[in-house]
Amino acid sequence: MMMNSARPQWTTAEMDAYERAHALLNAVIAAYSGRIGSAPTRQTAQALRKERAPLLEERDTLTASDRTRIEEIIREMPSRLAALREGGAGE
Repeated sequence: MMMNSARPQWTTAEMDAYERAHALLNAVIAAYSGRIGSAPTRQTAQALRKERAPLLEERDTLTASDRTRIEEIIREMPSRLAALREGGAGE
């Protein structure tokens, strides 16, 4: 039986970066979900859901091959997460 040589092969560093990016996306999504749950108005909750939606899709479609986007997520999401935790998104 032959192995499929077309299957992507990633280095340990690439997989580690992917997992870090995926975890950051999950943390930001969870922060949005928490903010949505405690939103003071329906409009605020809807705005937060709209901001969260592309992150849900990206989390579900991101692969270790998306090196440029993974680097961006690792660079940008910590500050977005901090802003959400401090109450700075959707307002």
